[in-house]
Amino acid sequence: MMPLFTVTMPANAGMFFAQMMQIAAFEIIDTKPYLDEYLRLEPSDPVNANFEAVGLESVYFLHNLGTLAVAFVFFVAVSLFSALLVLCTNKKVNHTGEKLQQKLFWGALINLVTESYSMLTVSCMINLRYLQWNAVNLAFMSLLTIVVTLVLLALPIYIGRLLSNNFNVLDHSKFKRKYSAFYCELHLHNGQMVLLQPIWFFVRRFLLAMMVVFCGTTVIWQIALMTTNVVVQVIILGRVKPFALPS
Repeated sequence: MMPLFTVTMPANAGMFFAQMMQIAAFEIIDTKPYLDEYLRLEPSDPVNANFEAVGLESVYFLHNLGTLAVAFVFFVAVSLFSALLVLCTNKKVNHTGEKLQQKLFWGALINLVTESYSMLTVSCMINLRYLQWNAVNLAFMSLLTIVVTLVLLALPIYIGRLLSNNFNVLDHSKFKRKYSAFYCELHLHNGQMVLLQPIWFFVRRFLLAMMVVFCGTTVIWQIALMTTNVVVQVIILGRVKPFALPS
């Protein structure tokens, strides 16, 4: 998030952060030409020079998401394929489908969403700032952005309720197999307050994404919110001691 602050960025720093963003976004293939061809999207300017320098060159959600969009589509396709295998009458094929579903749900999905949450949120916020409804393709992109944003906003609420309501069974193998990616590093013996850490993990990133996109003209608000985020994290670490290991 730091490169997106409204401060002057040297060219060499912009190139460095652009490469880092490609790694963070798992950027393997350039999806923009294919999206432009099938969705007939008109070229758009970036939010500002800093966004352009780190590779966020468009205001469209799917453009900025890049290869991550392919990853989510691939996940849905494999999920449908595994569902077909489970419905098969052949026992070996059925067993393969069940094993594949165990791998996909929920560990693989949780890891995918967790690792890409910042990129998803920033991409959504950019498109939210420039919602357009005057054509079918633009309306589709705007609607998709709103839906994904609502899901991202609801995620920390869902995680908090899920983990707090099942706090007594977090050590059970069946529950851990599905959801341990959310809390595997937490020191559960310190009580339910440790659940603040995974919740704040997502809330902090959502707030930072809003800050860099919607507070672009007032750097003082960006610095204030960034400082507040750091202070809250320090309080959680110091008072709650949520992690099992100091490292």
